[in-house]
Amino acid sequence: MALQYSVAVRDARLDAFESTTGASAILEIRTGSPPANCATASSGTLLASCTLPSDWMNPASSGTKTKNGTWQDTSANGSGTAGYFRIFDTTGTTCHA
Repeated sequence: MALQYSVAVRDARLDAFESTTGASAILEIRTGSPPANCATASSGTLLASCTLPSDWMNPASSGTKTKNGTWQDTSANGSGTAGYFRIFDTTGTTCHA
């Protein structure tokens, strides 16, 4: 059975992602194939890592969520082709996406 959600429920789920991950989350972009899940260690070469703005996503609206503020890596960490990204909490230890 497939579940269908109201816009209000979809918005709440999307907003919960940002609040659970926390302010100033860390975005990493890496080479290679993504790991099986967030609990699996990162693989590949780190290409870029940046601390996202303290409020890094706009409030969900109509079942969608968009980025907020400037997401910028001021120093490239490596070279290669981007394969996947990860979003960690502020400490950089817990992967949430």
